[in-house]
Amino acid sequence: MSTQPDIPNTLDPFGTLRAMRDFNLESWSKMMIDLVNSDEYSQATAQWLDTYLSMSQPLQRIIDMTMTRVLTGLHMPLRTDVTSLAERLTNLEIRLDDQDAKLDNILRTLQALSVAKNAGGASAVTPTRSDISARATPVTHSVRAKENGTGVSHTAKAGSAQKKAKGGH
Repeated sequence: MSTQPDIPNTLDPFGTLRAMRDFNLESWSKMMIDLVNSDEYSQATAQWLDTYLSMSQPLQRIIDMTMTRVLTGLHMPLRTDVTSLAERLTNLEIRLDDQDAKLDNILRTLQALSVAKNAGGASAVTPTRSDISARATPVTHSVRAKENGTGVSHTAKAGSAQKKAKGGH
């Protein structure tokens, strides 16, 4: 099989039309490539884009102000509200992760102490996270009461009630 160049058949009208079409497309392609690669074209495009951006900026401000008014009137959150809420939730998630890591460290320490006591002959049960949470509840109530400024915590009230019941002051 030898490859022959495309020689249009003069008796085939469609072959001639195809050849003219290909020639025209090729010449248009070369002309457009030269036009786009010229400095004049890039300067004209830059000027057009600069004009477009400077004209569209006031329109964008008007659209933003209108959307703010409409959303505020409909009691819908704005973009800034959603962004602020997302940042706050991210901060809360980070703080919860830190607290979880601290609780895991405390749990490991308590388990190590429990193992050390068991090795010494005492029969202690290894604490779990729920055991620690149950023991820590009165402490957290006390801390919250102090933070809220009530001065006296629920645990302190319970302790003084127990002393009164036993006859102490």
